[in-house]
Amino acid sequence: MHADTELETWRRQWQTDDVIPSDLRQRVDRETRYLRRGRYGEIVVIAVFGGGATGWALLSPRPIVFAFAAGVWFLTGVALVTSNALRKDILKPSAATTTAFLELSIRRCRRRLVALVAQALLYALILVFDLVWIYHYQTQTITISPWSFLTSSRMLVVWVVTALFATAALWQRRRLWRELRNLLRLQQEVTS
Repeated sequence: MHADTELETWRRQWQTDDVIPSDLRQRVDRETRYLRRGRYGEIVVIAVFGGGATGWALLSPRPIVFAFAAGVWFLTGVALVTSNALRKDILKPSAATTTAFLELSIRRCRRRLVALVAQALLYALILVFDLVWIYHYQTQTITISPWSFLTSSRMLVVWVVTALFATAALWQRRRLWRELRNLLRLQQEVTS
């Protein structure tokens, strides 16, 4: 169901009775499941990347590998702190009322907008860390200028993927702003 028609259905249901519209309840429940799955995904990422980096650092006597593991754990910590801050107060409605479910949907939509900015910043931070680390790791065995490294054919893939991520983020941002405007309009109709 499209967001606009779904919101219109909720508006009609709120005008006729005080029961939480089933579509709204299902949407909130579905989003709650996604949030919980996201937490499990974070645990898997920590185990794979953090564990893998730590294992490599323990097996390799090279200081650059230790620096990599430290960087991975630092960036993982930044991501977890950010994730926890963004997840605060959006797991369940404050009450079992239509207004509370609608307020939760609005709060979640706003957090997703903030999360897009946080994800972009974290992506940039990780990208810079990775590129600096890879450059220094490579220069231990071959001599290459930073410009040659950044413009190599292998790096073209990184730049294309980055452009695709940026495009997807902008599309998602536009969709979320439209959803937020609809939710705010609906909230105004319900409270007036």
